[in-house]
Amino acid sequence: MPSNFAFMENNSSHPKQIQRALWISRLNGWSVAGFAGFCAVVSLLMGSVYGFLVGAAVALSGVMELQGNRLLQKARMRGIGWLVFSQLYLIGVLWAYSINQLTRFDSSNPWEMFSPGFKDLMLSLNPDVYLVEDLIQVTFFATYISLILAVLLYQGGLSIYYLTRKKYLYPVDR
Repeated sequence: MPSNFAFMENNSSHPKQIQRALWISRLNGWSVAGFAGFCAVVSLLMGSVYGFLVGAAVALSGVMELQGNRLLQKARMRGIGWLVFSQLYLIGVLWAYSINQLTRFDSSNPWEMFSPGFKDLMLSLNPDVYLVEDLIQVTFFATYISLILAVLLYQGGLSIYYLTRKKYLYPVDR
């Protein structure tokens, strides 16, 4: 057991609870920061300022989670707050992005978001333009609604998980 942890009780399950939270927050923080940061750079190289801003905003949540991890390693109660806030922030960013995409969808011209070559390819596979347009619309809405629900379940669940780790850590500082 690391000496920098201060626990409320001398129970052997408590260090494991904190160690698990540290492992999860480190893995999740680096994954989110790394992947979203990479996507932000690729978006910028492709000339998409909007994509860069979304990627950078998502990457920031990973950086916040890593900051919470560092504070939690030092048995600082503020680390829990950083971990929880990083998840709530990520929910907000991804919901804003999803809602923005859903409200911008033009059902009268669903091909607008694709290259002209993609439309030709899709219509060569299935010449029924109305069926393909309906499938695009259903898939588009299903994708973003699924993203909203998945983010709520995963990030919301992770924020609750982090919040419940508070009871295993003695408040060294606030």
